[in-house]
Amino acid sequence: MTTNSSSTRRPTRRLARACATALAVAGAALLPVSSASAATLEAHVSFVKDDSYGINLYDVRFNGTVSSDGPRNYTVKGELDAYCHHGALTGQSVTLGYRNWGGSWHYKSYWCTDTPVKIDVRSDRHENGSVELIVGATSGIANTYQYGDVEFYQIG
Repeated sequence: MTTNSSSTRRPTRRLARACATALAVAGAALLPVSSASAATLEAHVSFVKDDSYGINLYDVRFNGTVSSDGPRNYTVKGELDAYCHHGALTGQSVTLGYRNWGGSWHYKSYWCTDTPVKIDVRSDRHENGSVELIVGATSGIANTYQYGDVEFYQIG
């Protein structure tokens, strides 16, 4: 049996074109879904400090969301809550720090006794840039702030 090479190539080319078109359509259909789902992320940031006996001295937590608000802005919404041990000689404060990746830190600070507090912040960022959050308390020597880990949110 003899096969004509041009007849074998035509179906292959059609099949390749059909596959490429199907992949392009599927990718275009999925693109808005993944962008929308990446625009708002849950945010959970904490700072916990115990003494040498395991007694909890500070427990600061932010629970909320980080959302894109256009390509150059973002919002942080949620609740900052804290426990500060009663043994300090001065009033203790807690803070939520936020910044666009590589930018300057901005803070919302409150007396520990005033928490929980609602947080609603809008700030600017690099185009489609990411956001970092951190929480802390005046738990250091001479009431200096100590912080938990920086949490990174890629919101697109």
